[in-house]
Amino acid sequence: MTEFSVVTQNIKRVDGWTKETGAAKYTGDLKFNHILTAGLCPSPHPFAKIVKIDLTRAEKLPGVVAVISGKDVSGLFGSVINDRPILAKDFVRFWGEPVAAVAAVDRVTAEEAVKLIEVEYQVLEGVFDAEQAISADAPLLHPDLGDYEHDSYIYPEEKSNICHHFKLRQGDVEAAWKEADYILEDAYTIAPGYHACLESHVTVAQIEDHDLIHIWVSNQSPYVMQKQIANLFSWPEHKVRVSVPFLGGGFGSKIYPGLDPIVVALAMRSGGLPVKLELDRDTDFINSVIRHGVKIYIKSGVKKDGRIVAREIKSYWNTGAYADCGPLVTRNSGYVSAGPYRIDNISIDSYSIYTNNPVAGAFRGYGVPQVTTAYECHMDKLAGLLAKDPLKYRLEQLYIKGDKNATGEKLSIASVKECLEKAAGAAGFENSTVPAPEDLGDGRYRCYGVAASQKASQRHYPTLATIRLFEDGTAEVNCSVVDMGQGAMTAFNQIAAEELGLASCHVFVNKPDTSITPYDKTTSASRGTFHGGIAIIEAARDIKKQLKAMAAESWQCPAEEITFANQKVSHPATKREMSINKLFSAQMLGCTHIIGKGVSLLEGCTGIDKETGQGEKPTSFWMFCAHIAQFIVDTETGKIKVERIYAAHDVGRAINPLNCKQQIEGGAMMGVGMALFEELLFKEGKIINTNLHDYKLPTAVDAPVVEAILIENPHPDGPYGAVGLGEPPVAPPVAAIANGLYRLLGQAVTKFPLTPPVVLELVNNSNLGKRWSYAGSGGF
Repeated sequence: MTEFSVVTQNIKRVDGWTKETGAAKYTGDLKFNHILTAGLCPSPHPFAKIVKIDLTRAEKLPGVVAVISGKDVSGLFGSVINDRPILAKDFVRFWGEPVAAVAAVDRVTAEEAVKLIEVEYQVLEGVFDAEQAISADAPLLHPDLGDYEHDSYIYPEEKSNICHHFKLRQGDVEAAWKEADYILEDAYTIAPGYHACLESHVTVAQIEDHDLIHIWVSNQSPYVMQKQIANLFSWPEHKVRVSVPFLGGGFGSKIYPGLDPIVVALAMRSGGLPVKLELDRDTDFINSVIRHGVKIYIKSGVKKDGRIVAREIKSYWNTGAYADCGPLVTRNSGYVSAGPYRIDNISIDSYSIYTNNPVAGAFRGYGVPQVTTAYECHMDKLAGLLAKDPLKYRLEQLYIKGDKNATGEKLSIASVKECLEKAAGAAGFENSTVPAPEDLGDGRYRCYGVAASQKASQRHYPTLATIRLFEDGTAEVNCSVVDMGQGAMTAFNQIAAEELGLASCHVFVNKPDTSITPYDKTTSASRGTFHGGIAIIEAARDIKKQLKAMAAESWQCPAEEITFANQKVSHPATKREMSINKLFSAQMLGCTHIIGKGVSLLEGCTGIDKETGQGEKPTSFWMFCAHIAQFIVDTETGKIKVERIYAAHDVGRAINPLNCKQQIEGGAMMGVGMALFEELLFKEGKIINTNLHDYKLPTAVDAPVVEAILIENPHPDGPYGAVGLGEPPVAPPVAAIANGLYRLLGQAVTKFPLTPPVVLELVNNSNLGKRWSYAGSGGF
């Protein structure tokens, strides 16, 4: 086994002290001279034609510097489809969509100016349900959809509300139905949710000297922001600078531009003064992006021995008024939605659909938590149909190494079965069977449920990194992967220190800034450690190559005989060594540092076929996991208390085992929230619980003990074998809890979250529920 000195160690987070003491500066903490405050004028209708906007009274208010509406700014933008105006123009498509904006000397003045903006609307009938939105009589939200620019792998359907249709076909499903001894059909509804980042969205923009647009922003993708702003305003990319200070959570909500172009447009009209937009919590609920709500239909054909001969999935994703990355959620969740099981015949149709709801986007997992919930609840029902234990049944059907998955990729690592076995072992399950529910008395039962999951990363995009090694032997790492709390800066510190042979304290990692740190497309899809780590290793090796060449020239020996460690170069054969300082003095003529460059540019990644969804390697790597949930349900109140989650994840190599476990704990907690509490409530397109009192989140009281089990099957391409971990922990808890409840009640759990009223309805419809009368119980 390879010995490591820094990698695999539980070093303290390199940004921990700064955050613990309050010294960390987030975007909202930055100080500027004479900064202006932006205000937004939101639409009071979910769908309407803008008849007239009058800005006159707002413009005349003392203290107002700039006022703009849609007619003042042109162009469309979007992550994969350019369908969104900077400010609503001609039509508003969701409740709260900004139709005008102001920049003023303070917040009070900005709010007063917004009230003075006069807008006349012609209200139109909206559509809020995804399946209704694709009916023949539904209003078209984007009649010009066929004319919008979009990425080549996105397939919008003209004259419809379908902004993307993902298809996957493997084998012959129709023929396979005839082979099946049993056919089971289910439908699952998962509610939309809110990311609930500690930090809301904040953007500051200023036009600096030489017409440089400088943007400070809470964002996960500074280079995407740079490119989209440059394109929107016809500005040279090198004159758009994006700086990302400390980021207080993202979870997918801060990947792509949203309201940021509004701030830039105001800054262009503010005489060089900086303009700041900091969303309050209510506005953040509406004008960031939300987690997709979805309806998933799943149908499976099985033989009497349990073999799954066919599976069909149709899913309808409520993407809201603009596409954002809804098509990517549809695609990325689509090709994993059959589950990590050996199935020869698969048909998948996944639709991203415009509605008059607020914009839905990426949420930790890119739709995988939703599809995992569907196929894992369905697997428990199949096990019941076949009179098989749900754990044993999964172990019989899960992928193994060498199997081909739904996209046709032959899996060199397929550790999901190992994950499930390790989770079951940790939970103390005997004979690979799930224990029966325990009757605790007073209507309370302890239940156990199982779920497994798979998650792809994404098609490969290059990530660059540079390292500056200084004459005192310290190093500075520059990479544009954003640390939003997941520990990327610490992982990069450890990787660079390991490869350079330095102590962790001698390595500093810069925060992303497009004028300083090199290109990376986006911190998403659990790709940061994998791709950033590869680039940093390559940059470190470039440093070592330069040092060895310099020492070889000084000592007149072959460069391959030189070693570098502990801030010294050495030639073991002659027992010579030299400090970096002396080497620089001898070879660098007073230069204080050298620069190493690295890039993560994996070969062999392919696209997927438009009609069949087949591709030999559509993703850089796969992630596998399995969870077991132990919880108590009170059948008289409908309340569920999760006691423990046994979470087994294949991490490839744990760069920092403690950070890995923290990621799993946090992700599992989000999964518990999705399972039991979190749900955005709507009334005709308007979110009615836009605060953290009415939008229920799990608290410390609700937190289960999470036993994180790290499995290490090193990936041949990953940095020291590591793969991603950020997203997978969210996916299994929902189904694991639902499956434990199904095992108790014998009632299919098809609607989420499992709030007390939902649970009580299940109890009342079950054989268990018929033993008691629940009328009036629970206080609902």
